Amino acid sequence: MSANRLIVVVAALALYLALFATPAFGQRPPNTHAGAWFSGGGGGGWLEGNRGGAVYLRVGGTPHRKVLFGGEVLGWIRDESSQVNVTATALWYPAYVRTGQPGSDWFLKGGFGVAASEGDDTGLGLTFGTGYDFRLGSNFYVTPNVDVLVQFFEQTTLTGVLISLGLGFH
Repeated sequence: MSANRLIVVVAALALYLALFATPAFGQRPPNTHAGAWFSGGGGGGWLEGNRGGAVYLRVGGTPHRKVLFGGEVLGWIRDESSQVNVTATALWYPAYVRTGQPGSDWFLKGGFGVAASEGDDTGLGLTFGTGYDFRLGSNFYVTPNVDVLVQFFEQTTLTGVLISLGLGFH
């Protein structure tokens, strides 16, 4: 499947789930983050103007209902080329700050760690992003994400934008 087709499929699935697969806002219980969480998914994206696939895997715990903290592996793949960031990552749910009540499923994300390329290059890796947890069950979510992957190597800096759709458990 080409990267363009994969991006279109992921976007169409996210739109379908947003419109038809989630209960009405007033019918669902508020999101109360607690305990361990896991999320993983895939999609597509661009790194330095080249299209490719995107994958991610996150796992962690919940130190506060406003913040999820854990580790993330976020990668861009094209043919035999790959770029990966392995970071300590925090997800922040800003609506909790405004209202003081649980219920918002939109988050901002940031991570800091190691960047690696298909060769032996390693460097500093940063990730930034946003997403929305669409609840499908009491602890099961589908999450569209948009991430920025930044990699600092000795001689170069690479930047990419990745769009993915994942499944998560809180």
